[in-house]
Amino acid sequence: MQVKDFRTGSSASVQTGSKVELTMKGRLINLNGVIFYDTKSNDPNGFGEGTPLLFTIGGGTVLPGLESGVVGMKKDGIRRIIIPAEVGYGGFPGLEPQPFKTEEKRALDSVVKNPRRDQTVMFDVKVERVR
Repeated sequence: MQVKDFRTGSSASVQTGSKVELTMKGRLINLNGVIFYDTKSNDPNGFGEGTPLLFTIGGGTVLPGLESGVVGMKKDGIRRIIIPAEVGYGGFPGLEPQPFKTEEKRALDSVVKNPRRDQTVMFDVKVERVR
């Protein structure tokens, strides 16, 4: 797994047991960066603001690679997290984040369900809230 901070943020750090809200965009490395997940796509009101992904660190609801990649971040921090298959969708295909749109789901499935493809994914993450 690889991480790169673009902005460190401020306030308390994310740690096991923290509830976090993330805005993020997921890309498929194997498909030249095709976007398969974007919190801005999940907007029930249609205003383009989107709904952040909300979860508890250590709760087992999101990809283990994403959980460990977020640990140590602070509010308003921005980080790129590159997640290999073992701690991503290759080992945990049913965990969040899952694509919202049909075409995004097809793109993810084309990589995850094909053993000959590299299943590495990349997330650009911003921490909106830490509780």
